Amino acid sequence: MAFKTEEELQAYADWAKQELHGMAEHIRNSDLFHEEVVGHAVWTLPHQIFIGKAWPKSNRNRAYWIISGPQLPTDHIDAGLAESAREAARHFSMKWQLQSARLEKMDQNREDVPKDDVDWDAIAAKMQAQAEALYQLAEKEEPWHLTQGPLVDSEQGGSEALT
Repeated sequence: MAFKTEEELQAYADWAKQELHGMAEHIRNSDLFHEEVVGHAVWTLPHQIFIGKAWPKSNRNRAYWIISGPQLPTDHIDAGLAESAREAARHFSMKWQLQSARLEKMDQNREDVPKDDVDWDAIAAKMQAQAEALYQLAEKEEPWHLTQGPLVDSEQGGSEALT
C-alpha cells in the first residue's frame, strides 16, 4: 500500500486505529470473549473496508474475522469459516444476503402486527446492496494483492491487545 504524503499515511493510521477500536467494541458488545482480546488488521481498503482477526489472549484458536467500514455494518464470523480475508469477505456477503432475505420475509409476514417505526424493507435493501458490493469486490483480483498478511508494526510482534 503506497501513500503519496505523510499526511495520507497518518490519516490511514488514524482510520485503522479507529477501526481496531471499533473491532474491540464489537467484540465486547457481542459478548464473544470474557478476557483480554488480541487482534490485528489483515486486509483493508483504506477508509472503506477493514477486515481483521481477533481472539482471546489465552487461545488463538478461538479467533473471529471482523469486518467494518463507514458504509458497512460491523460483523463477525468464526475464523474457521474462511482461510483468508478474501474468503471472509465472500462469507460476509453471503451472510448479509441471507439476513436481507430473512428481513424481507419477516416484514411480509407482519401484516397482522402493528407496524413499528422501523423500515425493515429499507434495512433489507441496504443490506442486500452492501452484500452485492462486497461480493463484487471479492471477485476482483487486484484489490486482494495490494496487501498480504497482518497489517501491523513488526516491533509489536504482529498483534496487539484491543482496548
